[in-house]
Amino acid sequence: MKNIHLPTALSIVAIILAVVSIGLQVRRDVQYRSAAGLAALTSDAASKDATPAKPQGADAANSATAELESKLTETSAQLTAKVARLEKGLDGLNRLMRASGLDTAVPLWGEGAGTPGPLFEQLGKEAATRAKFEARREELTRRAALSRDKDYARYGAERYGELDALYKAARPGRGNDSEESKAKRTEALGKMVEQFPEAYATGVAVAEQALTEALDGNASQVEAYLQTLKESAAYGDIVTDQGVEALPNIQAFLARQYIDQGRYDDAAALLDDLTQNYGDSLIIEPTTGGPPKAPRTAAELVAELRQQLLTTTR
Repeated sequence: MKNIHLPTALSIVAIILAVVSIGLQVRRDVQYRSAAGLAALTSDAASKDATPAKPQGADAANSATAELESKLTETSAQLTAKVARLEKGLDGLNRLMRASGLDTAVPLWGEGAGTPGPLFEQLGKEAATRAKFEARREELTRRAALSRDKDYARYGAERYGELDALYKAARPGRGNDSEESKAKRTEALGKMVEQFPEAYATGVAVAEQALTEALDGNASQVEAYLQTLKESAAYGDIVTDQGVEALPNIQAFLARQYIDQGRYDDAAALLDDLTQNYGDSLIIEPTTGGPPKAPRTAAELVAELRQQLLTTTR
């Protein structure tokens, strides 16, 4: 069976809507033309009734007949053109269905009454996963805000101001970073770890830097930041400002990297830790171009990577 892609399905839906629109317009025009013709005839009849009677000759009858035939011919030509557009749209729909595999696939609406087809089932699952992720992210963001409040209570207004200034300086930059800006960011992060080792904000800064290095594919740097996070109990439940759970997402990245590098024992150890401690956590996988991947639970990702391990090590 051919794969059905969402853009193709959306194109099909657009064509269907266009075809329906043309059909409705044809129907409306038929009704309009019929009503207009009747109104014209009624108006003519009323006009004749309101005016003095004239002799009913053959010339008058022929003139009325010719006028009616002209109107009918004009209406017929317009409807014929719209029907041609409708048929052209249907031909395009058929070609697109054949190209996409929908002509041989299970129907979109399912095989039985009330049963969703595979495309709508897939879309429903993705929507449910994203809704779950958004709800989870809101809860994590709320929890992170409470932890930031604890930083303020621990250090007081003045010291917290210093912490916040270092945090802003240590945050990863957007776009292409210069070597100078990277050096300043690293320096600010080092000061946070040295001066505010127990601060939640410090853990967030370390986690964000680790995830940035993961996006760049720098596994060795990610390992160093992960070690820093694991060495402090205060960093165990770090959530970034984007609502991403730090430890499970960093470990998921490294596990995939280890498999690619042939470090199978290291990958298996990380997968075991993900299973035991973060099974329900949502993983956001980085992509290089194309649409972003839908979030998945750590348990789902672990199952995929374990299968990849089995296939690779045979």
